[in-house]
Amino acid sequence: MKKKALWAVISLLLAVFTIWFMIYRSGMSVSDFMHSLAHANVGWILLGVLCMFSFIFFEGVSLLQIVRTCGYPQKATRGFLYSAGDTYFSAITPSGTGGQPAIIFFMMQDKIPGAVITATLVINFIAFNVGLLFFGVVGFLLAPNIFFQYRVVCRVFIVAGFVIFAVLFTLGVLMIRKREFIFRIAMKFIKLLHKIHIIKHPDKYYKKLEKVMEEYKTCVGVVAGHKGMWFRACLMNILQRFAQIAVTVFSFRALGGTGSVRELFSTQCFATLGATCIPIPGAIGISDYLMIEGYINLMPNDFAYQVQMLSRGLSFYCCIIVSGITLMIGLMKVGRKKEA
Repeated sequence: MKKKALWAVISLLLAVFTIWFMIYRSGMSVSDFMHSLAHANVGWILLGVLCMFSFIFFEGVSLLQIVRTCGYPQKATRGFLYSAGDTYFSAITPSGTGGQPAIIFFMMQDKIPGAVITATLVINFIAFNVGLLFFGVVGFLLAPNIFFQYRVVCRVFIVAGFVIFAVLFTLGVLMIRKREFIFRIAMKFIKLLHKIHIIKHPDKYYKKLEKVMEEYKTCVGVVAGHKGMWFRACLMNILQRFAQIAVTVFSFRALGGTGSVRELFSTQCFATLGATCIPIPGAIGISDYLMIEGYINLMPNDFAYQVQMLSRGLSFYCCIIVSGITLMIGLMKVGRKKEA
């Protein structure tokens, strides 16, 4: 918990610095931005807010689809809570998997077995990477010229993001299709820990690992052949990523932007792909940099900064607030159950 609190403070400082730097670099004042926001189209902003909620909602649906297939149906509100915990902690920790312990915690509260939780996280992890890779390809197909308009350093981030997520997708598939290989690696790791005197009784860990792997094998065996579940999980992750990217389009329209949004959508696809792979809490700073570097190729500088601030405010900062409140309510309910 102390480590999480430390990263929360670091994330807050990064966010404050990034917002200040963006305002300073744009040359506009806070009052200028607030004036533009006051005259923005409320309807488009509300659509952006809806997409922000949808970002959390769709991942929750993906998780529920998987656990239901394994025989553990949960309410829609629990899926939203799982996703909110993932979103919140991923935003304040320097890793895309930073939110998984929150999912594990709440699923354990719902009496879902560890093997089912593990299989759920692996499958959703694969679907998560499918969503990112899908929009990486979509971004290039929609407007390949956008990629080449970026500076070299930005293109490196984008290509690195695509390669990293392709590798992670492959590893996820191996965990499903090559379970014995993963099991042997885990066994060797336990032996290594025993050899360097970190654990004293390896047999105990061997038995636990064999039990978990047997349950995991059974669970994966159920879902591996369930094509409908795989399709829905991938679809929900694609919709989740679409909702996040669409916030930029709605922010552009809300502030009075006109014309085609094809290149703007492509720009946001590249920015999302390039930023998500960087091990910084919430990709704070990196995401903002890739967004603004892409936007200024499409619109006047001052307007580009306004779109970036509104889009990032809705898709990231408001999303964190909603996720944090949801998480707090969920934890309060857990506390009440323990007291009862």
